[in-house]
Amino acid sequence: MSEEQQVPSPVETEAAKPVANGEDLQAQLEALKSKNSELISERRKDKENREKLQQQLNEIEAAKKQAEEARLAESGEYKTLWDDAQTTISSLKQSITEKEAEIDQMKQGYSKEQLRASTLSQLSTAGALAPDQLYRLVEDNLRNKDGQPVAVVGGVETPVAEYVANLKNPGSGYEHHFAASNTAGMGVTGSARATSLPGQSNPWLKDSFNITEQMMLLAEHPDKARILKAEAGR
Repeated sequence: MSEEQQVPSPVETEAAKPVANGEDLQAQLEALKSKNSELISERRKDKENREKLQQQLNEIEAAKKQAEEARLAESGEYKTLWDDAQTTISSLKQSITEKEAEIDQMKQGYSKEQLRASTLSQLSTAGALAPDQLYRLVEDNLRNKDGQPVAVVGGVETPVAEYVANLKNPGSGYEHHFAASNTAGMGVTGSARATSLPGQSNPWLKDSFNITEQMMLLAEHPDKARILKAEAGR
């Protein structure tokens, strides 16, 4: 073998391989630590961000729930107020209706009493023997029109004063309810002789003589008794 063809020794071969030195390893380790710290920091930030987002979501949900509860409460309160208002309105309407009916009744009562008082006054002035009794007999013919008492007979309206005056006329059927305006001798004029009520007997006549009725008429209706006595010629 020639000197130019020498084979390298094993020692020389191992020495030729590149070997990382301590500084390189330390640098790599530091780089890994830094990367690990960076990753840990990012994870921590992500966790914090997630927690913040969850907290915001919780606050939003709580606010939404509170707003809904407030809306329901407010709606319920308004409904209660509305129901109370409707009840009050209904009660007021009922009260107004009752008051109006009461006023109408009072008006009718006043109108009727006014008509009665006016007619009784006219009957008394005209010489009715028993104004109350005669009023009851003719009451159905009487009306109160526009505050004025009138009588309606056969569809014809007549002022009460004129109606009462007509009642005294012979043939009216009511003339015997009035005291005679003219007397002669023992009795009255012929126009005033029909004194007994339809269906009522004259206790001084021979056919219907009744002392008890005579006494009652003399005590309660002396004017009428005088007319009936005159009719009987007593």
